[in-house]
Amino acid sequence: MRINEILPDARLTSLIGSVRPRIVVLVVGSDDFVDQQRVADVLLETCHDVIEAFGPEHQVVLRLLGESAFDQCVAHWAAAHTAATAGTSPPVYVTAHPADQAAHGEGARWARDRALIAQGPRLCLAFCTPGAPLPGIVQLAVGAGIPLRRL
Repeated sequence: MRINEILPDARLTSLIGSVRPRIVVLVVGSDDFVDQQRVADVLLETCHDVIEAFGPEHQVVLRLLGESAFDQCVAHWAAAHTAATAGTSPPVYVTAHPADQAAHGEGARWARDRALIAQGPRLCLAFCTPGAPLPGIVQLAVGAGIPLRRL
């Protein structure tokens, strides 16, 4: 069925694509990383870098694992930044991807991590305390050739 047949009062004559290209940034933090100001500063720098490198027509999407207080901190920053810059800068989107234990059992994190890396983020930000090992998903990102910024 056609759109004009479904909505006869609204005569649609054409569709204009207005999808903004997305720049996906994988953001991962170790459980013990607590410097919220550092997180805010780096996320703001990253958003400005995306606009400078790719142009203001691109959307920034922060992809999170969705499993920790760190992820909540990042999501809170994105919401506050988007609200504070409404009308002057494109919104920063956040997507959370918790591991699906029901579907994958013990291998849920591994399955989720591989799927996120396969989607091809443009950058990985890893917030880890000094000396802490890199989380598994960050090691996958490096192995896939995704640029890493370790903080």
